[in-house]
Amino acid sequence: MAAFTFNQYKPMIKFAENLLRKLQEEITRISTAETAAAPKLKLILQAVRSALKQLRTYIQEHPFPRVQDEIDFFKRVKPRFDALRIYYLGKYDLDIRMPAGDTETLKAFYREELRVVQRFFRHVGFYHQYYRLGTTELDGLYFVRGAEAPGVLLPELPDQDPGFSTACDYLFAKIIAFERLQEDLLRALSTLDPAHLTGMEAEAELPALKWTGDKVNLVEVIYALYFTGQLNHGNADLSLIIRFMEKHLEIDLSRAYRDFIDIRNRKVSSPSRYIDQMRESIHKRVDDDLAFKVPRKNNTKSGGYG
Repeated sequence: MAAFTFNQYKPMIKFAENLLRKLQEEITRISTAETAAAPKLKLILQAVRSALKQLRTYIQEHPFPRVQDEIDFFKRVKPRFDALRIYYLGKYDLDIRMPAGDTETLKAFYREELRVVQRFFRHVGFYHQYYRLGTTELDGLYFVRGAEAPGVLLPELPDQDPGFSTACDYLFAKIIAFERLQEDLLRALSTLDPAHLTGMEAEAELPALKWTGDKVNLVEVIYALYFTGQLNHGNADLSLIIRFMEKHLEIDLSRAYRDFIDIRNRKVSSPSRYIDQMRESIHKRVDDDLAFKVPRKNNTKSGGYG
């Protein structure tokens, strides 16, 4: 039997990309032609279901040449279809619940919805980082049909068709959709409150800081900040913290997930080795300061500065 090659997967990719393009064009047409929210949502969901049905039929008739191709399909291709359904359901929910009121009322609404989205990202922080960083170590468990992923680590997901789903393809779709909803909420909030973006000009006046220590030490700090909920009242998701550090400390953290696996698997030293060193350094400095402190002499003169 002749070996399969990547060229045999290309027609499937081309079919999926053309199908997605047509679906997006149909959604644009529906959104333009239909103004009422409920009928618009119904037509969009029908279009997404039709596209997914065609996609499912295609992969049934054209088996994946390699496991790598199956992984790519369920990690990168199918979630983009499911994400459209999740996004438009979420958008409809926001539209029908949007309160009538003044600017402050709307701002409070958008901020609360933003917190809901951020709580979701925090809840699935491990998988969100896996998605954002393009990590591959667990792809064989997450994106191969029938593979048994460690269920204790997975959030609760709806029942899926076992012939057309994997442990994490729906979760990736939800992450894609929620990132888009987050962008919508931030855009709406910035329109109502442009001042929330101020401070960037002042930031530009500050001298640049660059992380010059060991990269794994910064990763340890990032995870500590995340696990203890120190940022955004505990609502900052892991990938956001990583991107913030990358931007402001001028460092590539694309391997942060792999570095944390190394930290977690340390056999000899503590998984919080750098934080332990920080604590010891602070204690030493405090002890040195206390030891160096000169006892105050009794002053018999009146007027404390004489």
